[in-house]
Amino acid sequence: MSSGDVVVPRGKRLTDAERQALQQKLDKDLDDFIEKMAERKKSESPRSFDLEKWTKEVEQHPAFLTSLEPDADGEYSEAIQALQALKYEDEGEDEADRQENAERFKKEGNKHFENSKYRWAIDCYTNGIKEKCGDAHLNAVLYFNRAACHKRIGNLRSAFKNCAIGRKFDPTHLKGIYRGANCLSELGYPKDALDWIHSSRVQFAAVKEIEQQGKITESEQKQLNELNALQEAVEKEVEVEERDHRKRRAQEKKELERTKALLSALESRNLNLKPRVPFKNPELMDDSLIEVSLAQLHEHQKVYFGEDGKLVWPLLIQYPEVGQVDVLTDCSEATPIGSLIRKVLEVPAEWDPEHKFNAENIRMLVSDQFDEFLTEVSEWSEIGTVLQTPGYQIRQGLPVVMIYTKPYAAENLVTDENGKFYFK
Repeated sequence: MSSGDVVVPRGKRLTDAERQALQQKLDKDLDDFIEKMAERKKSESPRSFDLEKWTKEVEQHPAFLTSLEPDADGEYSEAIQALQALKYEDEGEDEADRQENAERFKKEGNKHFENSKYRWAIDCYTNGIKEKCGDAHLNAVLYFNRAACHKRIGNLRSAFKNCAIGRKFDPTHLKGIYRGANCLSELGYPKDALDWIHSSRVQFAAVKEIEQQGKITESEQKQLNELNALQEAVEKEVEVEERDHRKRRAQEKKELERTKALLSALESRNLNLKPRVPFKNPELMDDSLIEVSLAQLHEHQKVYFGEDGKLVWPLLIQYPEVGQVDVLTDCSEATPIGSLIRKVLEVPAEWDPEHKFNAENIRMLVSDQFDEFLTEVSEWSEIGTVLQTPGYQIRQGLPVVMIYTKPYAAENLVTDENGKFYFK
């Protein structure tokens, strides 16, 4: 922690302004410290939350250190010096006054909570915490009550943060421990909720054994029963989570096998795809590389295996001389391109009232990948064969075939010695 613009005075008493500024800075640094931990957690895997690691990191913050260790030069960090400055200032105040103030803020906060004024209640509990009274139970109540407010307004992370700090003050506060477990469960971390419950039980039992010879009050037994019920519910959540995880893993494995088979089929056919797909690394395959999304389609389309093991493609038919297109789906690679086009052109389109585009009056061509020349396609060629035409490229998973009327082609196309067509 850095003291920023707040200078920690040495050897002199703090003024009211200096003391207030230092307290505000320490409070902000503590909030920033835990919020950064929460932000870091968001960037991690959703299931990688480590409660034990989180707790240890909290314990390393100067606000929770149980012993002070100087650095190699014998100096304490600025954060510890700031805390010491406040500590020595506080020694001059009456502990009874601080406790009385904290109790007053707690009661005021409780009234706001009962009236559903949760943000006002948060301010009151925060002011009570700032009194830094020596009553551990009262401090625990202030943190746990502030957690209840955060939970009511949907700030589950802040709620659990307050529960974690509250438990450090009083591990026997079962109501607050229940609330912390409930926050973790609602955040979607049932396993961590179980860890929290188990660790809380251990701490509770240890404190009761040391301070009260293991005696449990009737009220505590009731709260333990409620905690048991929550634990059973969370255990069921864990079972569901683990079952769903197994299902996801099985589905992911099935999808990976399907992807491997598809990539293998595409590679074996020596197809020219753009963008390129990771033939050798199916786990890196992204369906968006071969997925087709057009306004004419009700849903995304992509190449897939038919029941006969053949590849089935979407197909774009272009009519460049009139600026029209047809989009076909479920076109098997074993289908002759001519039979497919005959069905499409059997009935004239609205834009072709004279039915110039009919099976007897057309020529089918495909372009090379640089759009420099055209290659004519025989009506007897299977779609799979058309896609393997030298120089032909399938862009974004969508093969394209262009259709011209014979008179238009005769007037506008010329051929070279290799049988390639060019526009005049």
